[in-house]
Amino acid sequence: MRTGAEAHYKDDHRNGPEEIETPEDVDRMIEHLLSGEEFRTAAKVVSKDRGRLPSGFPDHEFIVGVNPELRRGAISFGYEEGTYVTAGDLRDGYEPLYHLVGHEAYFPENCEIPLDLVRAAVKQFVFSGGNRPDCVDWKPVDL
Repeated sequence: MRTGAEAHYKDDHRNGPEEIETPEDVDRMIEHLLSGEEFRTAAKVVSKDRGRLPSGFPDHEFIVGVNPELRRGAISFGYEEGTYVTAGDLRDGYEPLYHLVGHEAYFPENCEIPLDLVRAAVKQFVFSGGNRPDCVDWKPVDL
């Protein structure tokens, strides 16, 4: 098993993703997203341990977004069983918008969670072989 992941969250990742091989790598990625760089508040993380589709694309999509001002974030995880987002506190009418290397990544309302839970969930995803983390609550979404 190759345990680890590849992350895309900087412009220069077009030439190759960043390797996520340690818990410190996850923390460094989250800190970069929190740095306030405009239109760079989300990352796409791809597990090295999960399969690929016949097209060659990953069999999953794991997007983590952070809100530097609120010090909160959200995660979406899509795979063959459906698409899920983190279940967060109730904030009626607020739908978070993050940016994945300049592209908008919309999330449904009530999905933001504290950053310590975001960090824990990303680490669990990366180091569990790409499984959906069980350290946070999830809710299904229709896309």
